[in-house]
Order: sequence, then structure tokens, then C-alpha cells
Amino acid sequence: MTFPQLLARYAAPTLAGMKCASLVSLKPLNGHIDEWIPLLEEKGLRFFHLKTERSIRLVLVYREEMLSKALSTQEAKSILRPLGYDEEMKTALEHLRTRFLSVPCPHEIGLFLGYPANDVIGFIENNGSNFKLSGLWKVYGDEESALRLFARYEKCRKAYISFLENGANLIKLCKKTA
Repeated sequence: MTFPQLLARYAAPTLAGMKCASLVSLKPLNGHIDEWIPLLEEKGLRFFHLKTERSIRLVLVYREEMLSKALSTQEAKSILRPLGYDEEMKTALEHLRTRFLSVPCPHEIGLFLGYPANDVIGFIENNGSNFKLSGLWKVYGDEESALRLFARYEKCRKAYISFLENGANLIKLCKKTA
């Protein structure tokens, strides 16, 4: 799978400006990634390396303003503060990377991915069990809202994949933000 195909499959809603962030696992064979990143950064996308395991890099692809807004809500702060997170986004990202050293996948990652805070709290409190619905994330709160969001994200993903299959340029598909 090429780098554009990989991003379309796993980060289309973030590329389209619908979602603050997505997690992407990058293998060395995904293409010339370093050539793409500056072009995508011109569209307002940022790439933050969280960890490397067996030559696979786990990267958070995000939109800075959207992620900052998601992390600055009172609900997000109430979850992140007790875990040692700073309110400044860049230091929060660094702390998240540090958390990956001791926890295989810190549960609070859901906040960084734009999941509803009540679903993140539900996941933490129930240790991933007793959810109402499982889709792109485990839902403990508003099922209808989550289903609508799942459908929007899936429609976006399919559209991006289709556009690329039909010769579209990934850079031109990405929404430009500050």
C-alpha cells in the first residue's frame, strides 16, 4: 500500500478536516513518506511520532487547531490532568509519547483522536467492557450521534480511496487549514 493509500484508508476524515486526528502505522515500504510530509504540512496537517515497534512507526496525524480545541475542553482537562498532562498541546503530545513507553496504548488517546469524552471516561472506568456500541471506538454515551459520525467517517474514507483509485492527487484532496 502506498503512503497516499494508507492515509486515505486510515486518516481520510482528518485529511478532510472533519476530525482532529488519526493514528497511522507506517512501515518502511509505504513509499517516500518524507517527500509527502512537507506537502501535507502546507495543508495544515501535522505528524507526530508516538512510538516505533519492529520498524513500524505509530504516527498521530493531526490538525493543530482542531486538536488544541479538543484537548482544551473541561471534560478533556479533567481526564488528562490526573494523568500528568499539561494544558499546552505540544507538551501534551510529548507526554502522550512518554505514556506509550509504559502503557501499550494509553486509554486517553481517544481524546487526542476526537472521541467524545464520555466515551473515553466510559472506556477507562469499564476497562473496555460494558459498552453500548463498538465501531470506530467503543461507545458508552450517545449511540445515535456515534452511529452518524461513524457513517460520515466511513463515507469520507470510501470517497478518498475511490478518488485515489481514479487518479486523484492526495494533496489536492486535503482540506487546507491554518
